[in-house]
Amino acid sequence: MTGRPLPVVLLHSAGQTPQMWQPQVEAIGADVRVIAPWLAGLRPGKPGDISLVAAAADVVSQLDRYGIEKAWLVGHQLGAMTALQVATSEPERIAGLVLSGAMLTPGRVALGVQKALIRMLPNQALADSGATKADLLRALDVIAGADFGAKIDSVDVPALVLAGASDPARTAAKQLAEALPQGLYVELDGAGTMPSIEAAAQYNQLLVHFLGLS
Repeated sequence: MTGRPLPVVLLHSAGQTPQMWQPQVEAIGADVRVIAPWLAGLRPGKPGDISLVAAAADVVSQLDRYGIEKAWLVGHQLGAMTALQVATSEPERIAGLVLSGAMLTPGRVALGVQKALIRMLPNQALADSGATKADLLRALDVIAGADFGAKIDSVDVPALVLAGASDPARTAAKQLAEALPQGLYVELDGAGTMPSIEAAAQYNQLLVHFLGLS
C-alpha cells in the first residue's frame, strides 16, 4: 500500500456510545486517522430529532470540518443506516463501507420484535450511553422508514456486510450484501446482534484486511 491510508469514520448504534468502537480503533492503529463521532440527535445533553438525512448531513459536515475529502465508513445498526444514507447522497465522499445491523428495506414486523425487546430492557442497560428507551424506539422508527432499494445501485464502492451467525436479522444483511454492486457478506461465529463486540477479534481481522491495512 502506498501513501497515507484514508481516514476511517466509525458510526455507533442507538443505545451505544462512540466508545463501542474502542477495540476497532486499537486494531486499526495509530497510523490511520480514525473519527468516532456522536450521531446527530443522540448526543447526551443535546437531544434532537433522529433522522438519517440529518445524521448523514452531520457526518459529511464533520468530514468537511476535518478537511477529509474521502473516507471509509464503518457503522452498526443506526450508524450503518446513516453510512448508507451518506453513500447514496454523497457517493464521492465514500471509499467503502463496513456495515452490520443494516437493512435494504427494513420489515416492520421484524422491527416490531426489536421494539418489544427494547421495552423489556432494564434502564441500567442504557445508562452508560445516555440514551433512553424512547431514543431507541425512535431510532427503530427511523430505520423502519428507510428504503434504499431504488438507490442501492449507486453505492458502487467496496462494501463488507457483517452479521453474527445467531443474529435473527442475518437474512436481511445477506440481502443487502447481494444488492450492493460490490457487496461481500460474512457471518461471524459466536456473535449475535453486536458482532464488533461479541466477536471483536474476528471482526477486527476482517475489518483491517478489508481496509487494506494488513
